Amino acid sequence: MKYFLYWGCSLESSGANFLVSLKPVGKALGMDFVEIEDWNCCGASISYVGANDLSIKVLNARNLALAEKLGGYDIVAPCSSCYIQMVKVNHEIQESETLAAQVNEILAEGGLHYSGKVRVRHILDVLYNDIGTDRIKERAVKPLNGLKVAGYVGCQSVRPYGEYDSVERPVIQDRILNALGAEAVPFPKKMRCCGSGIFLTEMEHCMHLVKDILDDALDHGAKLVSTVCPMCAMNLENYQSRINKALGSHFDVPIVYLTQLMAVAFGMDMRKDAALDYNIIPPETVIQAALG
Repeated sequence: MKYFLYWGCSLESSGANFLVSLKPVGKALGMDFVEIEDWNCCGASISYVGANDLSIKVLNARNLALAEKLGGYDIVAPCSSCYIQMVKVNHEIQESETLAAQVNEILAEGGLHYSGKVRVRHILDVLYNDIGTDRIKERAVKPLNGLKVAGYVGCQSVRPYGEYDSVERPVIQDRILNALGAEAVPFPKKMRCCGSGIFLTEMEHCMHLVKDILDDALDHGAKLVSTVCPMCAMNLENYQSRINKALGSHFDVPIVYLTQLMAVAFGMDMRKDAALDYNIIPPETVIQAALG
């Protein structure tokens, strides 16, 4: 199964452990990832600071046009911010002839045209609907033996379109965790916003958001939190010590990408393939306890 892999800016930097673990996991499951040649940023970060709406649409349309020109495979966007930006623009272009004409007039300056034929998908969608939990379970040669994991979805992975999971009661990440042998704990705040890109400008407010999420995970027995969003991973992990100091909490909760847990369960190297050494809060002790 061949896909265009759009990893965006964060998976080359703050979310590198996501990309490092995704590639061997994808290969083990028969997924052939092809990089979109000459891809550009999706504009998610600058959208927070009032970027021109049309410019965001053109940035994403250019990536879509490149993919369409190069072969038309589905685009897999592991980063939830990239996914929601690209899938939103794709819908809007497909639904508005006026917008499509505007965008293509600009793309023409670079010798490109987009006809709306490419499908944008989240990595959870592909893992669940193309690969399936049976195949994932079969590949999990070192199951995680009841490791209690809070599968944090966040507010962008399935909303607003809900193309592959419920927008109110998402279950796909939990089912994949269960296929790995882990126990996906009940987690009512799995879709609460972590603060996303406003964390730096609204630090005090966002610290309370993260505290509520982590408290909920721990209250339901979780030993660590998994996510599929680089922004969520950064906010939930990087600010724990600052939250502890400001709010009197005592968090030391490992935050991992789902693909890191998959790499471990697949029997891969914890550093080279799972990239656990990239994490700020070490998850190895908790994971090793599950492996026995």
